[in-house]
Amino acid sequence: MSRQYTVGPQSSGDIILVQPQNEEINQAAAELNGGLDQNNMPLDSITRSKLTPPVVTTVASPQQTSIEYVSQAYYFSEESANLTTIPYDQWTLGWNKFEVLASAADIDGFFLDFQSVEGMLKGESCIDVTYRESFRARTNAASAEAYRIPDRHRGELAVFVNDVLVARTGPLWFSCGRNSYVLPFGCAIGSGPCHVDVRWSVEFQNEFRAFGAGYTLNVIEEIASLKIANRLLWVRNVYR
Repeated sequence: MSRQYTVGPQSSGDIILVQPQNEEINQAAAELNGGLDQNNMPLDSITRSKLTPPVVTTVASPQQTSIEYVSQAYYFSEESANLTTIPYDQWTLGWNKFEVLASAADIDGFFLDFQSVEGMLKGESCIDVTYRESFRARTNAASAEAYRIPDRHRGELAVFVNDVLVARTGPLWFSCGRNSYVLPFGCAIGSGPCHVDVRWSVEFQNEFRAFGAGYTLNVIEEIASLKIANRLLWVRNVYR
């Protein structure tokens, strides 16, 4: 429902009178029935300058689409064709930036760069993550597997705006295979350069077990790589 303006000024004594109160109620009921007049939309509140078509800008590399209106703007970045694989030897402790660890040709859908206008940011990060269980196995001289140590690990996804954490999923059981996650976020923003990016972290909780004699000859270690398929990052900048 649009903003409503009062029909006329009311004093403290008008609350006991029927007519002024009914006029205000009738105004709301008329709007619900499709009636809009100067009480709902003051004269000259909508001018031709506010009805201009949006400005659409598309950047090829990294891929980003901007749609700027008079009162708000939308920014999109997505990738659906390439599968991004990030091996474990590129991980670091804490939050990892997808845009840094992914290859230069594979960074679409992980971040957005634009000039923000003071107001609010609302958006979502949609990401398709594949991660498998890692393990360490030890064998004897005859190459017969003696013991297998599974590596239990939890992961988490987060969105940062100008390096400030604005949304996080909480602990996720990454090792269960392939899953899609949607992470909504919102925050206040000032005017100036704005960088929105998606990050992740992995916490390993390895299950170490003792081995018997003769079973520590060979060590086979398999740590799964993080794989990202489809992803989409969009932001709406609502001007103040």
